[in-house]
Amino acid sequence: MSESETPLPASSPVDADTATPAHSTEPAAVEQPTAIEQPEPAELPDTAALPAASERDAESADAAGPTTSPETPAQPATDRPAPVPTAPKPGAHGPRSAAPTPAALAAKKPSAALLPVAPPVTEYDPEQIAAAAAFGTVAEDGTVTVQDGTQVRTIGSTTESDRDAALEPFARGYLDLVAFLDLTQTTLNAPEHTQNELNRLLENLRKNMKEPQVVGDIPALRERANELRELAKAKIRDLEAKRAEGREEAIARRTEFVESIEALVATDPEQISWKNAGETMRQMVPTWKQMQTADVSLDRPTEEALWKRLSAARATFDRMRKQFFSQLDAKHAEAAEVKEQLIVRAESMQESTDWGPTVRAYKDLMDEWRHAPRGRRKKDDAQWKRFKAAQDTFFQARNADLHETEAEQRENLAVKEKLLSEAESIDPAKDLEKAKQALRSVQDRWEEAGKVPRGDMRRIDDRLRAVERAVKNAEQDEWRRTDPRTKARVEGASSQLHSAIASYQDALDKAVAGGDPAKIAEAEAALEARKEWLAVIERSARDLG
Repeated sequence: MSESETPLPASSPVDADTATPAHSTEPAAVEQPTAIEQPEPAELPDTAALPAASERDAESADAAGPTTSPETPAQPATDRPAPVPTAPKPGAHGPRSAAPTPAALAAKKPSAALLPVAPPVTEYDPEQIAAAAAFGTVAEDGTVTVQDGTQVRTIGSTTESDRDAALEPFARGYLDLVAFLDLTQTTLNAPEHTQNELNRLLENLRKNMKEPQVVGDIPALRERANELRELAKAKIRDLEAKRAEGREEAIARRTEFVESIEALVATDPEQISWKNAGETMRQMVPTWKQMQTADVSLDRPTEEALWKRLSAARATFDRMRKQFFSQLDAKHAEAAEVKEQLIVRAESMQESTDWGPTVRAYKDLMDEWRHAPRGRRKKDDAQWKRFKAAQDTFFQARNADLHETEAEQRENLAVKEKLLSEAESIDPAKDLEKAKQALRSVQDRWEEAGKVPRGDMRRIDDRLRAVERAVKNAEQDEWRRTDPRTKARVEGASSQLHSAIASYQDALDKAVAGGDPAKIAEAEAALEARKEWLAVIERSARDLG
């Protein structure tokens, strides 16, 4: 195979159309367009689509194209070997279609990529190159200019005498920029991006579109680049808005956590469950670190302010706990001393056999114990056992004594029941003196009988009191009936009333004789009153015998 027929490697940065012929000793000096910076591979939906064009452009500055030395004239374009196409890389879909017109390029809008992006080709359609080269000119001195909107801008120089050959590298650079924008648009159409990826994409747009050293419809290129730039900025704003929203939610969650710790610290020490609170405070730092790791990062001032609040709350909690337990120790010591004194008093009475007063004394001690301050549970339990042991000793002795006397009291009850039957058979109306003697005999034996069970005491006492009242009433009636002074008073009153009745009868007779109704009525009323009094006194005299 001849040298002109040797194919270039697929990764060669030099196109076949610009390859230096084997017989050329020095390539012609041509100032190449600025190399294009492509987006990061991580940002692309198909990373295999990038290398062919980017590698050629990256090395085009070193392999500038065909140049001639002063001693060797430039090789005519017609003498170049026929271009040898490079093999397509896997996943390539063949050469790109014809380059869009400037108007179509300006109106092109981003659209979602439905298929994997094809890798940029190293060959462009001659019509694409010619359409782009139409915007450039080559002066007689080799200066290359481009029509950039309303201005003509110098973009390089060449020693190439043929205009098409001189403008071809610059046209290819323009088409490379078109491919770069296509790839950028595809990247932006991906569903997800990071802000770093979008920032790198914006930086690549800025570098590649800052006065590009290419020939073509640069205003349309810039317009499309601006649209892509605005799209990227909009995506960045969306990301920032979502990040801000996530940050606000994270701040709310962290603030809620901080406020929960502060609320715990603000609780009345007497109402705090110190075991649970201590565990919460021990988990405070691990919980905060977990929130830092799992949640959205906060800005440093906000995070530091929240952490200072947490740290202050923890310091307050530690100080409050220390103070609380210090005071609690003092209270426990005081409670232990108070209860120790109650125990001493309880133990001093445990051997007493004065049952009634001692029972009341133990009841008072129990009330004092209930109102005494609480101490440590273990100490309280031990002191309560001692206090209760003293009580139990006394009450066990008392209960044993009660059991011993219970049988005796029941026997006493049987005796008193018989005495009641004897007392209730006394009839003071028949013979008061015998009744009084019989009652005194019952009362003497009643006292000798002794105590009875508490439940029966009131019942039998009431029955005896009833007999005593009957005898006493009969005695009082007899005394009134036989009292001489009472008889004398009754007889004197009766004599006086007889004299008064006679006097009022004379007055009535005179009033009737006089015929005065008022005096008659007055005399009749006075006479009737004296007669009623006399009747009462005469009944009393009959009762007295």
